[in-house]
Amino acid sequence: MKNFLILLIISLTFMNSFSQETDKYFSFECKNDLRVLKSSDLQITSHDFDILYYDITVNWYNVLKNSNRIYPGKVRIIARVDTLVSTNQFLLNSFLTIDSVLKGNSKLNYTNSNGILTIFLDRFYNKNEIIDLEIYFRRTRTDNLGFYYYEKSSQTLENLAYTMTQPSDARYWFPCYDVPSNKADSSRLRIIVPNGFVATGNGLLEQTNRIGDSTIFIWFEPHPIATYLIAICASKYSLFVQNYTSKFPPYETIPIQNYQWSADSARSVYVMRNINLMMECFETFYGKYPFDKYGHAVVSPFAYGGMEHQTISTIHRNWLSWDGQSGIAHELAHQWWGDLVTCETWKDIWLNEGFATFSEDLYREYSQGKSAYFQSMNSKANYYYSNNPGYPIYNPPQIFNAAISYYKGALVLNMLRFVLGDSLFFKTLINYRNQFLYSTATTEDFKNVVNQTTGEDYSYFFNQWIYQPNHPVYVYNWKLVPKQNKYELNFFIKQTQNHYSVYKMPIELKIQLSYTDTTIKIWNTLREQSFTFEFSDSVKNIVFDPQNYILKQASRDISLDVFENSIPLKFELLQNYPNPFNNQTTIRFSLPQRDFVSLKIFNLVGKEIKTLIAKELEAGFYSISFDASELSSGVYLYSLQTNNFKATKKLVLIK
Repeated sequence: MKNFLILLIISLTFMNSFSQETDKYFSFECKNDLRVLKSSDLQITSHDFDILYYDITVNWYNVLKNSNRIYPGKVRIIARVDTLVSTNQFLLNSFLTIDSVLKGNSKLNYTNSNGILTIFLDRFYNKNEIIDLEIYFRRTRTDNLGFYYYEKSSQTLENLAYTMTQPSDARYWFPCYDVPSNKADSSRLRIIVPNGFVATGNGLLEQTNRIGDSTIFIWFEPHPIATYLIAICASKYSLFVQNYTSKFPPYETIPIQNYQWSADSARSVYVMRNINLMMECFETFYGKYPFDKYGHAVVSPFAYGGMEHQTISTIHRNWLSWDGQSGIAHELAHQWWGDLVTCETWKDIWLNEGFATFSEDLYREYSQGKSAYFQSMNSKANYYYSNNPGYPIYNPPQIFNAAISYYKGALVLNMLRFVLGDSLFFKTLINYRNQFLYSTATTEDFKNVVNQTTGEDYSYFFNQWIYQPNHPVYVYNWKLVPKQNKYELNFFIKQTQNHYSVYKMPIELKIQLSYTDTTIKIWNTLREQSFTFEFSDSVKNIVFDPQNYILKQASRDISLDVFENSIPLKFELLQNYPNPFNNQTTIRFSLPQRDFVSLKIFNLVGKEIKTLIAKELEAGFYSISFDASELSSGVYLYSLQTNNFKATKKLVLIK
């Protein structure tokens, strides 16, 4: 291997330096790539191998020493045949010059055209057989695709070379199978740079070797990794290391390695001041940090804010100037959502970006409180309203659109948290992580985990928020009817959007009474729906969805008849919501006529626990809050009985 590396250095030729590109970035986005997806550009339609290992060598000596953007390299690929029939061809993605392909000491024939490298194997290989190849290549392109080089300047403080490949540009810097669905089980990077330069990479630094006036950095990532997450940054970096002690046994110390130019060292120390708290937050809600190290490599120019390369995020130098705490949290969260669990296709990009964007505000809640969480979520909602392009989260034509993949994705998770409650929501995330760790997942996979965890079918939630564009439009009205010493509140809600029939969602109503406020939750399941409540105090006002959980347009229309369609067609006892629940749940039922109503709670052996209602009620829809704080965890029954109807259902209390 050392002889090969020396030959690579000798073989380099010089090129003229090139002009510096304009610095473009978005401070609020992880990526700023609005490319339209073309399946022919993003994947090979058929593949018969499972990639097990990439061993990538690149020689950047002349790149960094002499501004020569052409570099030679080699990749060793070990793969297992996973086709049901035998195959004698091995297909990879490559926009590089291929010099030779070897299997052992034998050269193999190949074609390399239109981004597809087709290797003709020495024989037919059957299912589960292993193929081990070495591909010698050169990058002869001078554009910035996959690989980037910038000379020293006012914003690039030392010569800088790095890779940045999401979604599908890894093929521009090394031959690979360039789709997120096929992770290599492990990878190794060997980067040759001039002495004085430092090369970062995924995983842990195995060794550095000096050969004359060059240094070889060897990084090894033992965990599965997608091609777009394999990355190198090389410059004259300084390094400072932080240490985080995991919350989970055996309480390992995780090094956090921060690479920046020396002039930025003090600023970098300041900006990274909260990284331990962020780690603590995400371990608290998402489980143990899944890799052996973490860190940051600072670059400029950079067309993006940051990129979550596995174990070593690449970030824009401006984040040091601007104290980019949200970006730092976003990229760290990607280590769980994007790197540990990776979207299987780019149609599912929201599973990466929506989750990481949600995590920014989860960290705000953890460090600053719930009000900071809601404030930031409301800002994201306002951005979405102003910039909504009108297409769904799933399979978006622009995969890195901020309003959809990032902000609406985060807001949908916020709504799912509202629907499920914190206990079930975070249990769902842990189950999702555990089922797909070091692997890939689709939107349907995530939906199935939600259903498995809750024991309920939430297909409707995904249909209306993930697979459909836009959001509901509500109009509502209410009237107060004095009755003896009480007040009957009649509330009517109507959905008027054209793109989707009915959004089924719980909705909070903040009831402002004469001397106090109370919040009740209704379950809106119909296009037009009425609810009736009773209060001992006069109602002054109603605030619709006071915390703005729901993405929506909502307005009161005082011309609406609150009694329109307000009489149910049948007796019905609905499933309590939420279920399972922690202390508080809502029981809903409907009466098509005036009747005596008994609503009681029983344990499983039939012993009466509590009477919620025992009186005559008018025809209408009813929502009753049940406080089970005095009860122990377990399964209980609730029974509705009238002169004409009887029904019983189960509710599950979890504390």
